[in-house]
Amino acid sequence: MRKSSILAVLVLGLTGAIASVPVVADSTLYDDTGPISDISGSGLQPLGFWSAWRISIGNLVSDSFTVVSNSTVTGADFDVWILPGDTLTSVQWSIGTSTYGGTPATATITSLVAASNPTGDSGAFDIYVASIPIPDVSVSAGTTYWFTLQDAVTPINENVAFWDIGNGPSDAWDSNIGDVNGYSGTGTNSTTFQILGDTTSPVPEPSSILLLASGLAGLAGMVRRKQRG
Repeated sequence: MRKSSILAVLVLGLTGAIASVPVVADSTLYDDTGPISDISGSGLQPLGFWSAWRISIGNLVSDSFTVVSNSTVTGADFDVWILPGDTLTSVQWSIGTSTYGGTPATATITSLVAASNPTGDSGAFDIYVASIPIPDVSVSAGTTYWFTLQDAVTPINENVAFWDIGNGPSDAWDSNIGDVNGYSGTGTNSTTFQILGDTTSPVPEPSSILLLASGLAGLAGMVRRKQRG
């Protein structure tokens, strides 16, 4: 068999193998924005009305999420309440399979943007969407995970920071209260956040599998004919 023929078959098989590699793309893995919990103009303060949960001064908040495909978490966005004139510089996060699970790690805030649809009493607090990087945490489809925030640092007002309530589909827990579902008014009282990362399709497309099989079968046939000759 000529070398050129062998090379052609190998290229065909390699092309099929490459095509069968799962497709990876940046995406929002989980969105827990939920409906807006608006108490603007009510005069009620967040600590009394519980429109946000404290994520500083020793208090932890943990919220559940699931993904539809095996994925790698690379970041997260969450809505945070801070006092006017202050900023959020860092926060500790963890991801685990139980409430408050996982190993806490400190993340520097990479983006702090005013929320386009702020909730709560905006006269008392400013509300931002904060972004943090997460260094490649693998999560499996259908498994319930818990995203936990704590030890938020706001340098001006002695670490006064709260995680916004959005009443999304998840189940949130506060380390001082426990399960907050229905704790303050109706709804889940869950927090506002998005889990970001790379979604991996675990099953190659049928056409890719067929291409790989055809290339390998052709290679095997040529090898057999050479041996007979």
